[in-house]
Amino acid sequence: MRFVYQASDETGARMAEGVIEAESLQEARRRLREMGLFPLRLAPAGRRKRRRKPGAGDLVLFMEQFATLIGAGVGLVQALHTLSLQSPHPTLRYAARQVRARIEGGAGLAEAMAEFPEAFPPMVVRMVAAAELSGALEETLRRVARYLDATFELQQKIRSAMVYPIFAIVVVVLSVAALLVIVVPVFERLYAGAGAELPALTLALMSISDALRRNGVWILLGAAALVWFFRRVHADPRGGYLIDRFVLGVPIFGPLAHKTGLARFARTLATLYASGVNLLASLEAARDLAGNRYVAALIDEVQARISKGESLSQALAHDPDVFVPMFTRMVSIGEESGELDRMLDQVGHHLEREVDHTTRRLAAMIEPAMTVVLGAIVMFVALALYLPLFELPGKVMGK
Repeated sequence: MRFVYQASDETGARMAEGVIEAESLQEARRRLREMGLFPLRLAPAGRRKRRRKPGAGDLVLFMEQFATLIGAGVGLVQALHTLSLQSPHPTLRYAARQVRARIEGGAGLAEAMAEFPEAFPPMVVRMVAAAELSGALEETLRRVARYLDATFELQQKIRSAMVYPIFAIVVVVLSVAALLVIVVPVFERLYAGAGAELPALTLALMSISDALRRNGVWILLGAAALVWFFRRVHADPRGGYLIDRFVLGVPIFGPLAHKTGLARFARTLATLYASGVNLLASLEAARDLAGNRYVAALIDEVQARISKGESLSQALAHDPDVFVPMFTRMVSIGEESGELDRMLDQVGHHLEREVDHTTRRLAAMIEPAMTVVLGAIVMFVALALYLPLFELPGKVMGK
């Protein structure tokens, strides 16, 4: 049989993945360990039914319940059985049943969890693997839950702050489209029948309305094609790198994306390092969660510098535009005091507060701006439509 594997060495610094031939899962696991590799994911080659990923809130609850059961002295197999019965999400219930079965077959917890990436993100698997070596499974599970909860809360704050501006923009676009497609043609027929001489403002509005009605389908198709092209370019490694780098330089939204990515990087690195994952492996996981390919490429460079002997703060200091001096200085203090994880957690918390403040301020700025824009559009349409009405009575009396 052929088995697909993802494994690390004993230190966790080197990752390997590939396919191995073996008669059974147990033999494949034994052969990997003989090669000096610790299997994180080992599964039969072939396609498996895709399952819906659980939400962050579901995964947080799962991890908290898992930690509580382990802390209460419940055995690992029994804890997973309990979770397979009461977890709120079907994918997590299924994964808990399968992980339990694999553990009963001799697999480790991290190795079994790694077979279900739709339920357990790679970062969670890395932390559990480190916990199995250190024996601090309960604390690690609670740390995972706290990390996921903080990440979820930050995402919710950003989304909540942007709901009204996005809703307002959609309403404005739909309202203007309805005016141009439905209302303006009525006035156009009215004025054509009355023979009124139309001012330039009205003629301009009617030209826009006519162009939209004639080419509306093509405009929609063009917009859809543009979105498709953008998604294709962003999916390409080089194109995505260039777009993500450009985004960081966009006024207002660029600094917001920068702080959000830096906060996620700090939180991820702090959580992994505190769980016993070595620095290089922690950086690799944080790279995957950076959310920006340009930042991810810089993290690759940081890993390379550390491999050559530089400290983390020295490696970060080469890119002050992304890893700002305050961030680098806090890392340096953490290295000097031996509390790197705590300092990273503090700087992550500080950046999250800045993101929250920025999103609130941005939402507060956008609301009045959208009101002014909508008011200007309504005023333009109203003037364009009703100015000729002042001439109609004279035209009618003249007839």
